[in-house]
Amino acid sequence: MECPMCKGKMEKMKDIIKQDGMSFDAFRCTACGEEIMNMQQLKMLAQKYRKLRHAKEITFAKWGNSIAVRIPSEIVDEYHITSGKQGILTKDKEGIRIIPA
Repeated sequence: MECPMCKGKMEKMKDIIKQDGMSFDAFRCTACGEEIMNMQQLKMLAQKYRKLRHAKEITFAKWGNSIAVRIPSEIVDEYHITSGKQGILTKDKEGIRIIPA
């Protein structure tokens, strides 16, 4: 790919938006340093931000020798979670995932 500013060579790069912890792919010119994203890269970043916008903050608490998670009431209501209800905890590429049974 050719740089739209100086006609130099564009190379694929990975970067992170530190304030949100959001990683993304883009292209950087080896000559002038111009950075651009193609539509696919932009859509992927937008998808990550849409997911983050719907995220809820949680609190971890000590419970015996374990750590408990406090789940916000709107999520409890939406998934009909009650005390004693079972679920599944799995590792995900982004962290952990809790699936109510």
